[in-house]
Amino acid sequence: MNLKNKIFVFWGIMDVLALASYFVFSLQSGNIPFYSDIKGFYNTYPQLGVSGLTGGFLQFLFLINIALIVSLVFSAWMMTVKKEINNVFFIVQEIARLLSLKCSLTLIPLFLHFTGFSVAWVAITLFLLSEVLKIASVSWAKRKNSPQTDAALSR
Repeated sequence: MNLKNKIFVFWGIMDVLALASYFVFSLQSGNIPFYSDIKGFYNTYPQLGVSGLTGGFLQFLFLINIALIVSLVFSAWMMTVKKEINNVFFIVQEIARLLSLKCSLTLIPLFLHFTGFSVAWVAITLFLLSEVLKIASVSWAKRKNSPQTDAALSR
């Protein structure tokens, strides 16, 4: 397996681990994945006392969070099985990760959770480093074997 494939498989495994941890933590706390999240959000939403643009923005962020969790199934499959990912899908998923603060390197939030470490600036710094690492490594892997690169090398 070449380095490009290893990069895709690594990030695919991180997505599988993120999905698995979502389901495990949800079930462990006695919740039904997705259903409990949606029900809890809309039960709590009126208590926030927001409406209009602010309320719409909160609902938008919640929808992005749920859509991101669902999209992990597809990105995990694309990266581990196909060892490739669509550019538009990748960009949209990364924007969703940034808006919902969902770390691509799933080991970071798991480490912070199990150690009880809760310094906000460290968590945000690690989150940003995780996203930069993913964007850079996947972009490099996609460029490495692109037709334009192959054509340039054959000249």
